[in-house]
Amino acid sequence: AAPGPEGAARPGRHAAATAGWRWVVVGDGPLRAELDRRIRAEDLPVLLAGRRDDVPELLAVADVVASTATWEGQPIAVQEALRAGAAVVATDVGGTAEVTGDAAVLVPGGDAAAMAAAVRDVLADDDLRARLQDAARAQAARLPGPADVLAQLHAVYS
Repeated sequence: AAPGPEGAARPGRHAAATAGWRWVVVGDGPLRAELDRRIRAEDLPVLLAGRRDDVPELLAVADVVASTATWEGQPIAVQEALRAGAAVVATDVGGTAEVTGDAAVLVPGGDAAAMAAAVRDVLADDDLRARLQDAARAQAARLPGPADVLAQLHAVYS
C-alpha cells in the first residue's frame, strides 16, 4: 500500500480502512479481468500494475508488502521483499515462517480479516514498520544465496 490522493475510497465499508491509501498489485494471472471488474464496480483504491521489470524498486518504496499466498514452498516474492528492506505481512503457509523468521507479521492462510488487521496495524505504527524493515534487512542477509543453493543441490545429488 502506498499513500496517494487516488487512494481515497468511496464512502462505505472500505473507506475507513483505505482512506488515503492505494494498493498496488504487481503480477498477472487468470483472475485479472475478474479483479479489474470488481475494482471498478466497487471503486476500490487498487492499481493492477501487471508484470513489471522494476519490482525491487517498488518493494523498496512500499509502506507494506503483503503476501496473501495460499501455499508457498520457498516464497521468492517474500525473499525479494526482505532483501528490499520492506515491512512484510504474509500468510503463514508452507515455508514462509522459515524464510521470514521474526522479520514479518504472519497471519493464518485464508484469513482475510487477519490480513487486513495486520496490514492496518503496520500502517498505523511507524515504530513497528521501522522494526520490521530493519528485521527484513537482517533476515535477508541470512538467507541462502545462489552459491549456497548450488552447494546444497550438489551435496544432495552427489
